Formats: sequence, structure tokens, C-alpha cells
Amino acid sequence: MTGPRALFWLASAAFFMQSLDTTMLYVAVPAIARALHQPVLRMEPIVMAYVITVVAFTPINSWLSQHLGERRTCLAALTIFTGGALLCFHADSAFQLGLGRFIQGTGGALLLPVIRTQVLRYTPADTRLSFLNRMTLLGMFGTLTGPLLGSLLTDGLSWRAIFIAPVPLALLCLWLAWRILPTDSGTRVSACRVSMRNLLPLVGILLTVTLLLAAAPRHLLSLPVIVLLGLACTLCTLFYLRSDLPGREALLPVSLFGIRSFYVGVWGGVLTRLLLASLPVVISLVVQTSLGLPPATAALIMLLFSIGALLAKLLFEPLIRWLGYRNVLMYGTLLASALVLLLGLAIQHRLLPVIGVCAVAIGLMTALLHSAESTLACCHLCSDTYNSGNNIMILSQLIAVMLSMALTFPALRLFSQWEPLLNINHFSLLLLLLGTGLPLSCLLFRHLSHEEGKTLLAP
Repeated sequence: MTGPRALFWLASAAFFMQSLDTTMLYVAVPAIARALHQPVLRMEPIVMAYVITVVAFTPINSWLSQHLGERRTCLAALTIFTGGALLCFHADSAFQLGLGRFIQGTGGALLLPVIRTQVLRYTPADTRLSFLNRMTLLGMFGTLTGPLLGSLLTDGLSWRAIFIAPVPLALLCLWLAWRILPTDSGTRVSACRVSMRNLLPLVGILLTVTLLLAAAPRHLLSLPVIVLLGLACTLCTLFYLRSDLPGREALLPVSLFGIRSFYVGVWGGVLTRLLLASLPVVISLVVQTSLGLPPATAALIMLLFSIGALLAKLLFEPLIRWLGYRNVLMYGTLLASALVLLLGLAIQHRLLPVIGVCAVAIGLMTALLHSAESTLACCHLCSDTYNSGNNIMILSQLIAVMLSMALTFPALRLFSQWEPLLNINHFSLLLLLLGTGLPLSCLLFRHLSHEEGKTLLAP
């Protein structure tokens, strides 16, 4: 049996590794484009390949965990992630780089859900909140340091260095997983309930949906390709619905939505991410386009947003103990709504200091809401549902973020046509829509009792 503290460090290192890898790539895209003699816009599929693969292949971790055990699945995930990083390091073309990111994404899709499942399975209930919150804290440091480290490696060495940098961390995680994960996951008894007939159509649905969400709004796909993807998604959906019900329940158990805490946590996470996930991109665009300031200023505003999110991780546990989940979610949503509306007003009047303050506050409130929703969803899961519940939560969150990004730019184009008529900045119009829509989440959170989530708190 493994110790919870050792699992905590394994999960923290894995979160840090993945967030560092993702954020380093963002700043290196122009250098990669120059080295591969490609336009910068042609690099977008390379950035998207990782996220698309993570979404599409997340259900596979449940199937593998049931057949191989969670320990072997974790070791395989880390090996695949490391192999993908090495392929990216040696890539000499955009295709090879995209293939490497695809393989890395496969490893990422298998890695975090199975590690999170292990933490839920072997951590005592009264310390679970603390562990779930703190193990993502190191991931936040990866998000903060990734752009800086990526810039230093790209400018000082080569863009290839950003892909070799996570490898030592991956090897450390491999060693930790080999040493501390239990050999018997206790989940193989249900393996017979899942078959490829259930799994493959679901992967096809997720793959086509994420491709459409990621590529169609950016005009990266032609109309015939979009139509073909839509038809493929429809066929996969029909095949999935025709597969046996026990197999579908083993992969993505809809029955979990009968648990109030899970239902509210998952759907609350979808709603808040749908309305708030695009705000960092919107703020960055505002600073560089509407205000006409250099990219360095936009980077500083993004840093303020990340600092707010980091503060939320430190304040989360005391606030939950003091106010409880219901009050944190209700009042936090209303405060976040007011801050988004204030940000829209600051943009309209071009008040950069107020925009900076709003960035910190919105980063804090967004991370606070996300932490509350994610931990609440897990509080009444059991050993048999940790893995599948994690899958549902991760998939819903990622798809909500992609949908938010997919809808943001068409909405901005629409509001830019109204700007001369209303004499309101189109970014401010978007924030007005988001800020007024956010309180609708309270209709969901009000169903929680004041005692909800108490099982996660230490006495």
C-alpha cells in the first residue's frame, strides 16, 4: 500500500511537468515557425494537437486501468509522454512535430486521470481536500514559470530545448511511480464490462467534436472536411448508442449525475468555464489592440492573472472551512460577475490600472470557483467510481474550455459590427454578456445544502 504523501508528490510533479510543457510551447511558436520555414499560423495545429488528443483519448485510461491496472497504466503514460517529447526534440518538419505532440497528448490523456484516481483512492477522506488543492499548486507554478523558462531556453539555446526540459521530470515521475504505486489497483474485476465496441465510438465522437471546436472557428478546415467530420461524429454517436448499456456505464457512468455533489460540481464547472475560460485571451487582445500597448504589457497582465490564481490556491481551504461550499460558490460567482462587468467598464474607459487589478481579482475568483467545483464533484465518489468520475469531470472541463474559445472570436466579430451603433467597445460588449450570464450558475449552486462537502474537511 502506498503512502498518501508520496502520492501527493507524484501528482504534484506530474501536474508541474504538464503545465510547464504546455506553457513553454506557447512562447516558442514563432521561433519554431522560423526554424521550420513555416508561417506562424501554420503552427496552430501543433499547439492544438496536444489538447485534442487529451480530450479524445481520456476514456482510454479507464479501459487500460481496468485491464492492466492503474500502476501499469501510469508507467505506460509516462513512457509515452517521454517518447513524444523526444520525438518533438528531434523533429525536422511540422508533420514530425505534430506527431510528437500527438503522442505526448496520448500520454497526458492517460497520466493525470489515473494519478488523480490513485490520490482519491488512497488518501483519507478528511485530508482529501487539502491534497487535491495542494497538488495542483505546483502545476500553477509551472504555468507561471513556463513562459519565462521557455523564452530563456529558446533565446539562449534552441526551440528544441523546450521539449527536452520536461524529460528529467518525466523520468523522476517514472521512478516515483515505480516505487510507490501499488501493484494491484483493485479495478480489474470490472474489465469485462468494457469492450472496444464501447470505447472506439466514444473516442471517435470526442475526436471529431474537438477537431470541429478547435479548427472550424479558426477557418483551418474547408467546408467539405467540416461536413465529413460532422457525418463521422453522427455515425460514431449512433454506434455508441447501439452498444451495450453496461459497457457505456463502465466508461462514462451517467448514473453518477444522480449524486447531487457530482452533478452540481460537474455542471457548475462547465458553466463557469464556458463563461470565464476565454478571459485571459480577451484581456491580452484588449491590451494589444484596443489599448495599443506592447506584448510585454500584455504578458505582465497575464502574469497578474496567474498570480491571482495562485493566491486562490492558498486561500481555498480556509474559505471552504469558514463559509462552506455553497456560500463560496454562490458568493464567489456573484463577485466574479461584478468583476467581469467592472473589467468591461475599465476597458471602455481605457483604465489600464483598473484592468490590472481586475486581472488579479478575476484570476483569483476563477481559480477559487474551479477548485471548489472540482473537489465538490469528487466528495461522494467511491473506489469503483473514482476513475470514471474523473473522466467525466476532465472531459467536461476541457470541452467547455474549447467551446468557450470557439465561441469567443465569432462573438467578438459580431459585436464589432454593433460597436458604431452602440458606441461601446466590442470587448466591453462581450464582457457585459459574460458578466450578466454568470449569475445563472447560482440557480445550480442553490441546490446545495450548507453541509455539502463536509466529508472532505478534517475535524
